[in-house]
Amino acid sequence: MWVAALLAISAQVADAPPVPAALTPYLVNGEVPAGDYRWLRGRFPGATPAEVEAFAAADRFNRACEAWSTAAVQTNLAALGTRAVVLDGFYAAPKRCQQFMQLGVGPDVTWPAFSAALDKVRPYALGVVRGVALAEDQLLEKGSLADQLATRTVGEQALRFAWIESGKHEGVTAGYSPLERTIYDGIVTRAMTARDQVNTEWLAKIVALEGWPKRSKVGQNAANAAWLLAQHADNDPAFQLKALYLMTPLVAQKEVDSQQFAMLTDRVELKLSGRQRYGTQWTCAAGKRKPLPLTQDDAATDRLRKTAGLDTIAENAARMDELYGPCPPDPAR
Repeated sequence: MWVAALLAISAQVADAPPVPAALTPYLVNGEVPAGDYRWLRGRFPGATPAEVEAFAAADRFNRACEAWSTAAVQTNLAALGTRAVVLDGFYAAPKRCQQFMQLGVGPDVTWPAFSAALDKVRPYALGVVRGVALAEDQLLEKGSLADQLATRTVGEQALRFAWIESGKHEGVTAGYSPLERTIYDGIVTRAMTARDQVNTEWLAKIVALEGWPKRSKVGQNAANAAWLLAQHADNDPAFQLKALYLMTPLVAQKEVDSQQFAMLTDRVELKLSGRQRYGTQWTCAAGKRKPLPLTQDDAATDRLRKTAGLDTIAENAARMDELYGPCPPDPAR
């Protein structure tokens, strides 16, 4: 009964801010197409007044959309009796708010240089994105619930590995310059977060109807997929928290994997408090991989990790270096 009550909670959230009129020339079917950065022209020298105004409008929209989405998150969490203290770095803005996201382009980059880099990178990046979409069209919404859960991870994982390829300087991306890599990562990341958000909406509806997918009901592979979709539901912290509540009693019943439960716990707690208990979420600092802020010291965290079936912090760091490649050196050094 309490599960139904939990899933029925829904907060009233104000409408998202509209896209400014100065930006409507850049929209196709209501949004900016992937890889279209014409609106960015006003950031560079030599832009026309209209281009400067479009860029300024994009900046205003970004700030308004960020404020709206953050307020929506806080409202939805408040309906569950909690609030997020820290969101920066742990929260993915909704798809609508990512249309005019700035790229990390240095102040010395010219528009011709940016355009040349975009022309080189865009065909491959969009090929990856469209290839994933075509594959998904053949898989999604087919078969049993277990089949649908398993196939829902195909697209988001393909896009993540495309991003990892860039980080490791492998494949086609091996010869990319820093500017080209920034553009490529921007295109792939936008597609990846958009896919995550579609998956979140789908999983939320499934869970509302059927509860959390148990191992005994959908099998291990599909149960793994359900956790992965929740782990990547970073645009909806309230849903992640609901998922965590639903998974909690199932861990002792062996219906939910304890390692996966620990990882989702950390994902949620970082948003709510800025700290994590199991040390499963990481970053790079001074050229080395390290866990994001912990609630305890490393030794105590390792003891807790052991209870969840996780390896040590040091062993995990080595494995992540192997998967993602070593951290880049500190630019200040």
